[in-house]
Amino acid sequence: MGKKTPIRKTSIFLIFLGIMWIGNPSLSRAQDFSVSATPDSTLMVIGGQMDLTLEVAQPPNIDVVFPQFKDTITKSIEIVEAIGPDTTQIDPNRILVKKVFRITSFDSGLHYIPPMEFELASAELASKKKTRSIGLMVANPFENVDPQKGITDIKAPRETPFILAELLRFLPWILGGLVVLLLIAAGIWFYVKRQNPLKGLIKEKPKDPPHVVALRELDHIKSEKLWQKGQVKEFYSELTDVLREYLEERYNIPAPEQITSEIMTSLKSVDLPDDKVTEKIQQVLELADLVKFAKMEPLPDENDLSLMNAYFFVNQTKYEEPKSTEEQAIEYKEKEAEQNVEQ
Repeated sequence: MGKKTPIRKTSIFLIFLGIMWIGNPSLSRAQDFSVSATPDSTLMVIGGQMDLTLEVAQPPNIDVVFPQFKDTITKSIEIVEAIGPDTTQIDPNRILVKKVFRITSFDSGLHYIPPMEFELASAELASKKKTRSIGLMVANPFENVDPQKGITDIKAPRETPFILAELLRFLPWILGGLVVLLLIAAGIWFYVKRQNPLKGLIKEKPKDPPHVVALRELDHIKSEKLWQKGQVKEFYSELTDVLREYLEERYNIPAPEQITSEIMTSLKSVDLPDDKVTEKIQQVLELADLVKFAKMEPLPDENDLSLMNAYFFVNQTKYEEPKSTEEQAIEYKEKEAEQNVEQ
């Protein structure tokens, strides 16, 4: 009976450890991490640079401490730059942590990088893992330096005489480039000439004043009789478009891009004849908004009033350039002729 007691105690202890291990999955995964150190190459030119990549594949719920370096990996291998660490998700239960050291060496020969030690940062369980050792050959492709010869000065630039004959080999290229430029210039000139051969000979027709354009468009809207045909929304759209374009041309107000309230605010800075003029355009714009956005059906009298107010606003705010003396003389003669006919 005395011999069975230690066996029973050992069994109970092992069962207890198994329960603790199964009950705490973090402990079972604590040592489930792998490490590696990989250089870009095993051969490097003296003074050159390459990357040495350290990687840890681990569960996401543990912390692994990377090897700590200051300025060197070994006595002959220096660290130029440290990049990272960066973390990448491998799968739902595993991540990859990567840190890159950009290294260089100014000592030729075969260098040995010893295994690098990674340590699990855990108070419950301590664990360490090492990478494999790495051999790095640093080659010197330059000529061997003879220390017996000492240091020599840098040779100064040589001054050679300029020989005109040296330019002869470039002459075909220079002439060819000039010919190409002349052909391009001639092509552009003929194209422009062909597009508008009479430009400059024919005097362009002067642009109509804004009020002339607006009144002509209002006459067109009046002749269309859109609201009489049931197209009330189209009637107000065309009517307000004419007024907005007139405001832009007449007062330099960006009315086509503004809403009604913004237009009325802009008109406050404009020298209008009187408040009645402002009321007229406000009536047209506000009623147009109700028709276009609230689907209002105005009365026929309101439609006629809107068109009349548009005419009124343009006529009251139009600007006409002063007539020349010749035009005034012709106008006077025409009126005088009309009076003689009536008599």
